[in-house]
Parts: sequence; C-alpha cells; structure tokens
Amino acid sequence: MCLVPKLGEAARQELLGQVGRDGFARFPSPCDEAFVERVLEVFGQVAGRVLEALGDREIGVGSAAGYEEIVQRSPGRWDIPLPLDSFGFEDRDMPWWPVVAAVLGDDAEHSFTGVVSSDPGSPAQHWHIDSPHVDVRHRPPHAMNVLVALHDIPLAMGPTEYARGSHRLTNHRRYPGLVRDELVYQHETMSPAVLARHSAQPEPARVAEALTAGSCLAFDDRLLHRGLANHSSTHRHLAYFSYRKKGYTENTYFEAQRSVFDSR
Repeated sequence: MCLVPKLGEAARQELLGQVGRDGFARFPSPCDEAFVERVLEVFGQVAGRVLEALGDREIGVGSAAGYEEIVQRSPGRWDIPLPLDSFGFEDRDMPWWPVVAAVLGDDAEHSFTGVVSSDPGSPAQHWHIDSPHVDVRHRPPHAMNVLVALHDIPLAMGPTEYARGSHRLTNHRRYPGLVRDELVYQHETMSPAVLARHSAQPEPARVAEALTAGSCLAFDDRLLHRGLANHSSTHRHLAYFSYRKKGYTENTYFEAQRSVFDSR
C-alpha cells in the first residue's frame, strides 16, 4: 500500500528540525486516499461494536473515567483505539517511521492508534500535553504523536491548535511553578500564557490551520496543544499513531481498567 511518497533525506532533515525547534511539523505530502478510506473503514467497524456494547452507559471526562475501548477526552470529543494490525501494514511501513525512528530510536515502540471524533458543537479542549518531562534538562522527546486528517477539516471543525515551541516550556521539573497533573490532565487554568509566566520566556505563538484529507502532522508529546471547538454541523474525525521510546511508561492515553464488553 502506498501511503505517501517516500521522504527524501532533505525533507526528513527539515521535518526533524521543525519538530526539534517548534515541537511539531507537517509532512509535505498527504497520505493517499486508499489509506484514509481504510482507516475510516476499520474505525466504523470498531466503533460500531464498541458503541453497541456501551449501550446507554455514561462516560465521564478523562482517560481514567472511560473504558479501555472508548474515552471521552473532553465534552463531546470521543477517542476510540484501533488495532494497528487491522490496517494490513506495520509501523516500519508508515511514511513517518524515518522521522519517528530518528527521534525515538529504531527500536521505538508503538503505543496507541485510534480515532478522535468531535461532535458538532463540542467546545474547545483545555490546553494540555500528552506525556510529561522526565529530567530538569531539556532532552529529545520520549514519545511522539502523528495525526492524520480523515477528511477535510476547516477551522470551523476544530483542528488541533499548538503552542509553538512550548515543548521546552512545559518542563515542570525545570519550572517548579508548573504542576504536572495540570499539564497532562486538561486543567482549565493552563494556557501558553501560564508557561510564559513561569518560565519568564515570551508567550508561545498559537498555531492552527485547516487540514485537507490525508494531511499528516507529527509532534513532540510534551507540546502544549488542544482540539479547537467544532463550530460546524459535522463530526470531525482525526486518526493518531503514537510511539514511545523503548521502555518509556509515562504515556497517559488510556488509563481505564474496565471494558465495555464486561458484564453489566
């Protein structure tokens, strides 16, 4: 399966430079239509089974309040993990693997794959990071996310907003005024301005852009980001592929200890 044109060395170095400098980078070519359709197909199959098993049970907000198969990340924003092997390819087949391997190592481990959907009218998320720093010094990331738009996502549908360069300022070990759990677990008081205040650095610029189907972005897991509000009348679907350094255990994507398929 051809996902996107293979990266040349110059493009790979440019992406690596952007991830190191800004905390995120957009790939120069989108994933192809067949790949996007396959992800949507698998998502539809998995989501159908999960929602049927869930029935009328309510889910709280947060990774520990949900289920292994579905989490409400914020009001109206649903995250359903997918089995990577259901797509018919492996991590090293992915067009972004050369970037992931260069940052996390060739023995990097797959963490999670899934789709986040936001309901029409769902509000913006609070700013947050996906995993914390582990050292007072700034080091390369221990985890990375790759996002793929599964359809055109104009600004009205709420694409992801990033605080450029904030992966260096979210270090609660270096800046002790920051609280780890308020960074990781979507606290209402967190913002780029808070990072600037505690680090005495300029406030990071906020960046969000419309995406076309197949658009692919990679970002440092410590980057401050949020899904914007969905002001459209349509559900927004965004796939993610998450990776971690071998042995890294600080990911906070799915923490629930219950399954929707357990007896009620």
